Amino acid sequence: MNFRMNSATGKAILAKARGGDFAHPGEEEAVQLVALGLKRSPHNRVLDVGCGRGGTAAWLQRNNFGRIFGIDVDSESIQYAQTAYPDVTFCTLDVAELKNRWNSEAFDVVCLFNSFYAFRDQPGALREIRNVCHSGSVLNIFDYSTSIGSVIPAALGTEIGQPIVIENIASWLAAAGWVNVTSEDLTERFVFWYGALLAAFERDRVWITENFGLRSAEFVTHFYSSLRESLIAGDIRGMVLRAIAD
Repeated sequence: MNFRMNSATGKAILAKARGGDFAHPGEEEAVQLVALGLKRSPHNRVLDVGCGRGGTAAWLQRNNFGRIFGIDVDSESIQYAQTAYPDVTFCTLDVAELKNRWNSEAFDVVCLFNSFYAFRDQPGALREIRNVCHSGSVLNIFDYSTSIGSVIPAALGTEIGQPIVIENIASWLAAAGWVNVTSEDLTERFVFWYGALLAAFERDRVWITENFGLRSAEFVTHFYSSLRESLIAGDIRGMVLRAIAD
């Protein structure tokens, strides 16, 4: 294949199937779930790390969670987001460069929706994010998880990146300055959401084929079928993790 699901093309296919500019399972339902623990305030400064095409950041702004900022390494997705959601501030930026390149005020809330798994240096990313937050800021990570020793199924290739390693994440967070860590297992919801996504791929198969080719249509169906099966088997799980900056 000439694209990855985490690319601009992959995100465009997902946006079509999900009926909105979301690259994570659950779309608005998932954002609502994470937002349950957040206070709405016009004074909040909220950072969406790995914002993709901007749908999640726009939802948070639209629902009065504060001033929303989105960053992503994919400049094509950021250009789309800037045009589609001009009320949100978007920037092409790698999380690994956050401390050195972000010169504005600190953030009160940081959200990561299926972006943590794609970071090469996950402990470093947690430190970078902490460096642009003040004491008491809230971190929310919505992503895949696994256990030490678990083997990512070969059918998923490298698309799944590095899921949260449950046995490591608490110490990584503590070392980066995050405390009061809590988590919620969302595996059953992930399975349901991916079932709905597969149905949407079937519905939109002609559109995907016409715009991106038959191989792309076949790839997304095969990949997300394999991902759903891995979730059902327990090889990979879904979770939301929350922590507070010390």
